[in-house]
Amino acid sequence: MTKLEPIHPAEAFEIYLDERRAEVTANTLQAHKYRIGHFLRWCEEKEITDLNSLSGRRLHEYKIWRQKEGDLNAVSVKTQMDTLRVFIKFCESIDAVPPALHEKVLSPKLNHGDNQSNAILTKDVAHNLLDYLYRFEYASFNHVLIRLLWTTGMRVGTAHGLDLEDYDQDDRYLEVRHRKSTPLKNKQQ
Repeated sequence: MTKLEPIHPAEAFEIYLDERRAEVTANTLQAHKYRIGHFLRWCEEKEITDLNSLSGRRLHEYKIWRQKEGDLNAVSVKTQMDTLRVFIKFCESIDAVPPALHEKVLSPKLNHGDNQSNAILTKDVAHNLLDYLYRFEYASFNHVLIRLLWTTGMRVGTAHGLDLEDYDQDDRYLEVRHRKSTPLKNKQQ
């Protein structure tokens, strides 16, 4: 049986961040800091100073606490718990928690489509918005952005990552590029 080594939750999280920094984008790392930050706060409230004491029951208590404390929907709870599972699995690799504890981190099962927004910009609303911008804010940042998003269907984050050098003036097209400073969604660095 593996001998666990005592470690404070915050210390384990710092080691985790150091490990993940080379593997994920800065945005993903920031999201993990935010999500695991709630877990660290819970550990502090429960006076958990050593991750060795975690169990499936304690992780379930955290899930219920997080759901109530954050007034979270099923999608948010799933995201939070899935991130926690990754962290706990890492903690197993450094002998901070019992083996296979990550398997006891339960997240809600989602129905097909639950993780998608139902809000859509209809053609009529988009055309009315573009007409207004054309008449009253012609060539403004908002006008150009809405026109670009509506015409191409690109994500807001992708548009944010565009640079002047991405525009080919001769052939009149944009080239979308993955950059470390403005990464594309789901693209590894």
